[in-house]
Parts: sequence; structure tokens; C-alpha cells
Amino acid sequence: MNKKNVVKILSKEVNIPKNRVERLLDSLQILILDALRKGEVINFTGFIKFYTRQRNERVFVNFQTGESFVAPAKLVPCVKFSSKFIESL
Repeated sequence: MNKKNVVKILSKEVNIPKNRVERLLDSLQILILDALRKGEVINFTGFIKFYTRQRNERVFVNFQTGESFVAPAKLVPCVKFSSKFIESL
């Protein structure tokens, strides 16, 4: 299922025009990204949790040349589904 299908189904389910549903989903995506950039946790109880985790710097080796380089530390987005959601599958 892709975004277009989700928009179509939600539009019918809640009786809202497709363009408004699409704008709502786009706004939700922006809101989640902004919150994650600030280090906040977004938790939809009984469904999903969005958060970030710090990845430490790592050393990689190019096996063809033998050259090693360091990948800098960075924040990575993480997603965790609630146990209730997983059990309902």
C-alpha cells in the first residue's frame, strides 16, 4: 500500500476530500520530523513510538585500497510498535 492508496481509503472512511487528507498526512510528516530534530519522542499510545538514537562514530575500511575512514556520529530515527499493536496482527 502506498500514500495514494492510504489517501483514497481515508478520504472515503472519514468523508473528507482527498486533497485535504493528503495535506493532513504531509503536515503530520513535517510535524514528526520537526519533533525528532528537536530530540522529542512522539508516542501514539497503543500504536507506534517515534524517537531518535545517537549512533557513535565508526571506523570503516575500504578493502580494495586498505584505506580506513571514520563515519561521524549522528542521530538516526527509530520506530517502535506497541506490543498491543503487534499482538493484534
